[in-house]
Amino acid sequence: MQRDYFFEGSSSMNRLCSSELVADADIAAQLSSLETRVLGGRAIGIVNNHFIDLPSAIGGSGTILNNDDPSDIRRENLSRLRYALGTSGELVRGPIKAGFGRLAIPARKLADPVAGIEHAIGGIDPDSPFRYLPLGHTAQVPNISLDSIENAATLLILSHWPSNHTPQRYKANLSTQSAFRYLREGNPVGEARIVTSDHFDLDGLASIYAFLSPASALRHQDLLIDVARLGDFSRGTLPQALRVAFTLNSLAAQAKRPGVLDADTALLQTYRAVLPKVGHVLEHPGQYAHCYVEGMHHLARSERLLSHPETRLVEYKDVDLAVFHLPAALVSDHLNHQQPYFGLSNIAFHNRTRCGVVAIVHGAALEVRQRYESWVERISGIPRPRRDLSIFTRALQQDEREGCTWHYGGVENIMPALKCANSGATRYSSEMLLMELRQFLAVAPVAWRGSRSGSASGAG
Repeated sequence: MQRDYFFEGSSSMNRLCSSELVADADIAAQLSSLETRVLGGRAIGIVNNHFIDLPSAIGGSGTILNNDDPSDIRRENLSRLRYALGTSGELVRGPIKAGFGRLAIPARKLADPVAGIEHAIGGIDPDSPFRYLPLGHTAQVPNISLDSIENAATLLILSHWPSNHTPQRYKANLSTQSAFRYLREGNPVGEARIVTSDHFDLDGLASIYAFLSPASALRHQDLLIDVARLGDFSRGTLPQALRVAFTLNSLAAQAKRPGVLDADTALLQTYRAVLPKVGHVLEHPGQYAHCYVEGMHHLARSERLLSHPETRLVEYKDVDLAVFHLPAALVSDHLNHQQPYFGLSNIAFHNRTRCGVVAIVHGAALEVRQRYESWVERISGIPRPRRDLSIFTRALQQDEREGCTWHYGGVENIMPALKCANSGATRYSSEMLLMELRQFLAVAPVAWRGSRSGSASGAG
């Protein structure tokens, strides 16, 4: 897919992608090293599978668009929102940072030039015509993109990524479900015999496996969908699906090798190591206890802590917020405020609530997570669209008088966290933090919309 960058004061343009971004000349000159997309209603730069929210990169955290056109990232179209604690919830619009000009763009890691079509992964099922290559190796290879974005050679996309172009009849909450819908229909897609993706996760793995070994995948369809759901949404309770999910993630971790120069080569190595084992794992998960036992024990310990009689879950469904109050007196070797979810299993939390924002409180410590469900496109069970917690983070830091440094991962990331980034204490009580968070979520504008429609019922 190509995109044109138009910028003020020049007739030049760089052809890179399919729709237009309008940018100032100095910004447009820097975008040539990025792949760009409008995702979730925001202009996003992508390099080495790293997302850069372009409005925030240009104007600072909390930057919004004046004309609501995500393709227009000129400075004149950008403003910055400010929120103050202790008010009745006013958001103040102000100018962006003056003179800001350099984007923090990571150096692009060049793909291995010898990794071509001859290196594609196949042969798992001799009756399948499909093979796998990473997206970076398919720019000139007709392909079907699974659980990913597309490129100029993509003939079909089956993905739940925001702003995807999956045909309506195949759309589903998980990319794996879309893959099965396509395979059941059985229509060929031109000359495409390569399936591709740009990252490794369980939803992508299950989607790819369904094409490379359709007979096995269809026998285990329900299990593969449960595994994909665990991988993306961290939800599920069936022991067999949990064992398979933990095993496949463990095998992927073991496949990583030091010294890999580019992301696509690393991705190819991971899939080459894991894909041939998927069928055996599905058929004989009990033989992989050495891969899943640690994950199962971690989940069990987390379940016990969340089932403690003094643990409380309070849901504020008007702002899509679930608050887990862990007993302040609870001291455990498994609680670590610097680890994600305080060192507990996110599955234990997500199985207890469908709210898109999860807050965990332990004493004065707070962690807020925006779930993956609010990043992707869903056709049912659509969560409330995301708000940009960087605005709230700046308000916290402005009045912080202790050693805490508040940090937010960015609205463009799949599961960003807001928490104290160091071991310093905060001046705020947990009661005040939660009151202010609820108020902010109620008044803040939509900053990321994974799904194109409003609320819907259903599960997935």
